[in-house]
Amino acid sequence: MAPRTSLEQLDIVYRKLPIDEIDRALDQHQRFVRGQRGGARASLKFADLSNADLSKRMLTNADFTGSRLSGANLSQSFLAGACFFGADMRKANLTRANLVKADLRGAALRGANLMRANLIEADLRDGYLMYSQNGEIVSTSPEESRTDVGDATATRADLTRAKLSNAFIVQTDLRDSNLTGAIFVRADLSRSDLTGCNLTGADLTGANLEGVKLEGAVLTRAILHCTNMTSASLLGALLDNVDLSTSNLTGASLVRRLENIEGVVGEMVRAHREWMLTNGRSGKRGDLTGIDLTGIDLSHLNLSAAVFKQATLKGAKLTGTVLAMADLAMADLRYADLQGADLRGACFERATLSEARLVNVLAGPIELRSGQAWPTNFAFARMVQVNAAGADLTAAKLSDAELTQANLSQAQLRGAILTDATLTGADLRDADLREADTRGAKDLKLSGPDEDDRARMATGGQNA
Repeated sequence: MAPRTSLEQLDIVYRKLPIDEIDRALDQHQRFVRGQRGGARASLKFADLSNADLSKRMLTNADFTGSRLSGANLSQSFLAGACFFGADMRKANLTRANLVKADLRGAALRGANLMRANLIEADLRDGYLMYSQNGEIVSTSPEESRTDVGDATATRADLTRAKLSNAFIVQTDLRDSNLTGAIFVRADLSRSDLTGCNLTGADLTGANLEGVKLEGAVLTRAILHCTNMTSASLLGALLDNVDLSTSNLTGASLVRRLENIEGVVGEMVRAHREWMLTNGRSGKRGDLTGIDLTGIDLSHLNLSAAVFKQATLKGAKLTGTVLAMADLAMADLRYADLQGADLRGACFERATLSEARLVNVLAGPIELRSGQAWPTNFAFARMVQVNAAGADLTAAKLSDAELTQANLSQAQLRGAILTDATLTGADLRDADLREADTRGAKDLKLSGPDEDDRARMATGGQNA
């Protein structure tokens, strides 16, 4: 048998298809998908489709085994169940593509754009193409045939239950992606950015997470057996029901638990008050970044512009607290009580506020000395079952926020940014959504006799 070599060295003749033949094959495939006469499944094995425009096409179950798709535009195409086994998809544009249950084993996706792509249950494990060369059966080497997603951009992609065992995902941007139940056994994710990712129930056994950013990520019930997490940043990550006993955490950054926490917080509050009263000339701005403050009582304090970034404030008492312009990005505020708090202009980006109490909070914009109105930022926040009844969320940034079963009854949401937010089961009774931007919002349901009128108002006159 000939020695194993890379696919590029093999004597493979790629089919260079003319545009009219490609269009004919894709049109026949569309008829095939619809069950119409004259339809035929597109078989584009080992075809050279480099830089081809295949965007917005119906390509469900099409066969692209071993094809060259480098630089191709597949954005917004329906590719569910399609076969890309061993395909060269380097620098391909797969933005918002539907790749549910697609076969991507051994595919080269280095530098590809997978932003907001749907990869639910996709198979991205390694795979080896076998090919005949001079009468001999040869294959690509294991090193060359690992699914390579290195240097790719996959922000906000949906990889729920995707199979990525042994995949090579080095330095990939996966921020805010849904990786629930994904299988990363022995995968190499070193130096990748998983900020804000949902890794609930993911299997990372034996995976290499060296230098990975997992800030604000959800790792609830994730399997981290013998996982290499050296120098990883886990600040603000949710680690409920996670066993880290066999993981290598050398140099990893985690939320800190301080002794004499009441004394530390008391001194912070005193210094912060002086800092505010003297306009920063003395005292010190309050900064409890990455500190565990579970259950703390900070009710009715003035903590304007204080920093609680990546802190754990689970079950904290913050009723009536002034947090205007405060930084609570990636903070854990589950079950916290913020009733009546002043949150104007504060940053809650990627924070977790599930089941928190935000009744009657002030979270509209704050006017700066320059005259600029600075909105409150809840972008990418997890607000499942949050109680924000009667809250003032005027012009608030809620893009990509998870508001499943949230109570937003009688809330002021005028001019709010709700693009791509999830509102499944949310209570919006008597909420003011005039001029709100709800483009891409999932499961937005408006109640009341003037539902159609309210839907139009919520999208600036466009159809909801």
